[in-house]
Amino acid sequence: MLHGAGAFPPEIAASVAAFIAGRTESVPLGRTRSPSEVDPLLHGSITSDGLGAVEAWRLFGERVVANTVGLDSERFLAFIPAAPSAASVWMDAAVSAASFSAESWLEAAGAVAAENRVLRWFADLVGFPAGAGGCFVSGGSIGNLSALAVARDRAGDRTTVAVSDTAHSSVANSLRLLGLDRVVRVPTSDDGRFTGELLRRALDGRDDVGIIVASAGSTNAGVVDDLAGLADVADESNAWFHVDGAYGAAALLLVEQRHRFAGLERADSLIVDPHKWLFATLGSCALLYRDPTLAAAVHTQRGPYIDVLHGDEPLWNPSDYAMQLTRRASGLPLWFSLATHGVDAHAEAVRAGVALAARAARVLESVPGVSLVMEPELGVVLFRRRGWGAPEWGAWADSLLADGVAFVAPSRWKGETVGRLVFLHPSTPVSLIDEIARRLA
Repeated sequence: MLHGAGAFPPEIAASVAAFIAGRTESVPLGRTRSPSEVDPLLHGSITSDGLGAVEAWRLFGERVVANTVGLDSERFLAFIPAAPSAASVWMDAAVSAASFSAESWLEAAGAVAAENRVLRWFADLVGFPAGAGGCFVSGGSIGNLSALAVARDRAGDRTTVAVSDTAHSSVANSLRLLGLDRVVRVPTSDDGRFTGELLRRALDGRDDVGIIVASAGSTNAGVVDDLAGLADVADESNAWFHVDGAYGAAALLLVEQRHRFAGLERADSLIVDPHKWLFATLGSCALLYRDPTLAAAVHTQRGPYIDVLHGDEPLWNPSDYAMQLTRRASGLPLWFSLATHGVDAHAEAVRAGVALAARAARVLESVPGVSLVMEPELGVVLFRRRGWGAPEWGAWADSLLADGVAFVAPSRWKGETVGRLVFLHPSTPVSLIDEIARRLA
């Protein structure tokens, strides 16, 4: 029996709830193993009659969780970590249990209204006009793809796209999928910043550029582009200005950081991922448009069984603003977290990441042979170690994970393999920075 009373043992349901509660208090770093080691551990787990909840839950804990790295661990310093707030974790569980069909206002008016409160809050923070709006999608890749589809529609015959060499990989992938194969890729200078001056030089009077893509906190280095200067070029070129703020735009919460984002309010479209630096659970990207009617013209789906979603009274259907139809209410965990903990608590958590990165920079540059690639702007620290190449960086990262110290992943900067640490979890201990530095010495 799959449904109804008695379908799932109450003692295992209690164990699941205890697991969730424990995850909000402390997250193990975990580990990774090769496919040849892990795959056999789950052979025979799917059978005709089932193993029962007790055995299935045991396998989950002993063989799935035990062989998975905790992205939400305070010792996860690679890629872009996650650190979901307690409230967002519990609301995510509630959203899963409820199975809200959140593609339309008709089916999920309350859920969509709550999500729209969050979108309006962030639009006001950015400085977007009153008519701005959008929806939540599953992540930055779908957010970028959806926004650039609208940009392509507005660009007409001018489908050349200007991007920097630091743009996120999803931007290049989106352009390929959308058939936008004429790209002006602008090399950034040593500081990794895409500026209006560099773009003007690269365009050199050409008039076929209809889309410009910038970063409000590049994923690799945490650098905020010259948004005001790029917006000027977009205005002069009558080009669509899209800003990928998936990671860094959350720093708008900090008064002392807002100067970095001057010009963001002039974007035509923008993304920010709550599952990154806004402390929501995974699977959430806020996609905003200055004029959402342009997005609706591109993304609204029609069909015999869904035309009922578009009645006489204008309704806000999230499926009209991105490449999606069925969707979970992925904005509700952030709404609940903001309603529970407040905006100031989220800002302080962002501030903690910036402070940890600044401290790490000072500690790392005190290690003989170690130097910074650049001063960190947000929460990402890039650094060199004299004499190290890809093999040495790889061995260093492997040893840190094997010893349960931290999960780190080297990166490349201008063709050079470098060390990279990302500070996002506000509970990352300061002592961890010192321990990592000792392992570099």
